[in-house]
Amino acid sequence: MATQFSAKTDPTRPGPELENGLAPHLWHRSAPEGLRRAARSGDAAAVWAAWREHLAVRKEPVALAELLPAGRSSLRWNLPDEVAQPGAPDLLDLLQRLSAGGDNGDRTLEERSERWIAGAAMGDLDAGGAIEALAWCHALPPLAGVLSADAWWNLLAHLSATGIAAGQLVPEDTPLVHQLLAGELCLSLAYVLPELTPCRVLVHDARVALSAGLADVLDGEGLPYADHLGLLRPLLACWTRCQAMGRRWKKGCFGGEVGEQFSWTVRQALRWTRPDGTQVLGAGSAAAWCEELFTAALGFDSDEDDMAIAAMVLPGGKKARAGGVAKRTLPESAAHSEWAAAAVLRPRWTDRAAQLSVLYPDRTVRTEFCSDREVLWSGEWRCEIRRNGQVLSPESDWEEVCWVSDEDVDYLELEIGLADGVAVQRQMLLAREDRFLLLADAVLGDEPGKLEYRGWLPLGPRVAWEQSRQTREGFLVAEGKPAALVLPLALPEWRADGRGGTFEWTKEGLQLTQAAQGRSMYAPLFIDLHPRRMTRRLTWRKLTVAESLKTQPDDVAVGYRVQIGKEQWLIYRSLVEPANRTLLGHNLSTEALVARFDRTGEVEPLVEVE
Repeated sequence: MATQFSAKTDPTRPGPELENGLAPHLWHRSAPEGLRRAARSGDAAAVWAAWREHLAVRKEPVALAELLPAGRSSLRWNLPDEVAQPGAPDLLDLLQRLSAGGDNGDRTLEERSERWIAGAAMGDLDAGGAIEALAWCHALPPLAGVLSADAWWNLLAHLSATGIAAGQLVPEDTPLVHQLLAGELCLSLAYVLPELTPCRVLVHDARVALSAGLADVLDGEGLPYADHLGLLRPLLACWTRCQAMGRRWKKGCFGGEVGEQFSWTVRQALRWTRPDGTQVLGAGSAAAWCEELFTAALGFDSDEDDMAIAAMVLPGGKKARAGGVAKRTLPESAAHSEWAAAAVLRPRWTDRAAQLSVLYPDRTVRTEFCSDREVLWSGEWRCEIRRNGQVLSPESDWEEVCWVSDEDVDYLELEIGLADGVAVQRQMLLAREDRFLLLADAVLGDEPGKLEYRGWLPLGPRVAWEQSRQTREGFLVAEGKPAALVLPLALPEWRADGRGGTFEWTKEGLQLTQAAQGRSMYAPLFIDLHPRRMTRRLTWRKLTVAESLKTQPDDVAVGYRVQIGKEQWLIYRSLVEPANRTLLGHNLSTEALVARFDRTGEVEPLVEVE
């Protein structure tokens, strides 16, 4: 989306306008004496000739390409799709050609710069226009040997005004455009042309804008809001280039302690990375694997733990480099940010570890589950609730009601309000050592009626569904091998018993349907991730829940027992206010319990929600 603002110089700002280089105080004392003397004489031709000669022979500052890892231009790192798509103006090639020794199409380049300025002056700038502005900026030194004096000074004036005007943008609204223009463009002008005082002073504007971006766009631990997660890598690319240029100044490019957010952002980029290097819940060029970006970003990361993490999770990572690191001393692999409406359930830092990533902005929950290097599903986890035939629409946003991360589980519970006083509480539990995933929707109402539930998980493109012929479980299959065993616990185990609902593959994804008469309903899926265990004999049963010696209906509380091979688990959920109830002789007064049975038959809680 294009961003509108007026790219006009603020008349209250100190410093001369950039017109023809004649104003003596335009030139900083670091500029050659011949330039300053020519400016004092008022000879524009002499100023331009001396300036062109100086830019052609100067050794410092070095080009941006020399500051960062070799390979493609760093301006190409994780460009958003609207910038990277074929047919977009490819000024990045222009920059590379000029940096390599110039371009013979003098007149073409001048006309092109004039057309670009005319188009940009219309007031709309998106990420593509911002990247083009950066390309023109870094090409300014060699362009002095190609453009006329008027065209060159006009281009510089426009870029300077654009960077200053972008400071009017609100970082939370347009984070990438704000950071590329108000931050990186101003910093680039200060870096590329330090001999010019109006450019040199822009480093202050850049620090203010970059610091605002790190402080306002991130949650305090390096993660942007869920709606902006797709910009994580483009933002990291912007900040990494700024770090490279920022070494020219003692204070760097970020102000104060906010600079620590850069290291946090690097870690979040590692945390939200698939085994193939692409970004979790991302698509297109902005989410693509870019080795040069991660290599450069890690080089500016002050936290040594992130190097070990990178070796374990990135493609081609040298696992031996992480071998000497005590994994117990590494930062937590799981994380939740209520501010960002995002969570990662992950037991350890390895590319084979199971990982459930969750985004829940507004009224949408998007999940991606990866296990043993395969993306089993990715996209919106949708559900449709009907009561007495009427669809219940959302009346609030999803919000977090419980987060637990300990040695046994990572557990996230969300809630959303629906029409007619109904709510859905969504449970996601990843058992670390037991290696299973529990996904469940608890539909909670206060009036009886016919409840119908329909939920979908969008399977990955390389994943197939193999349904058992006689029973309701099935396998998620990747590369011809079972990757996960899925059990619909609320449905009868045997397909011959058609009561309660269905569990099957549809064009919309893996679909669970349930129907019942009552106030509330529980719709759980138990997903076994242990490759050797999941092919063994299994069974599951709905258990009797009692209160004051009376069996309770399913809209009050439910319990299930799952057995796969020799291992067994207990799952309990209260659908009304917790009370003292019994399940398999186990007394409960909690809202939810997920537990394992030990070898003696005793119940060992994995998580218990009061």
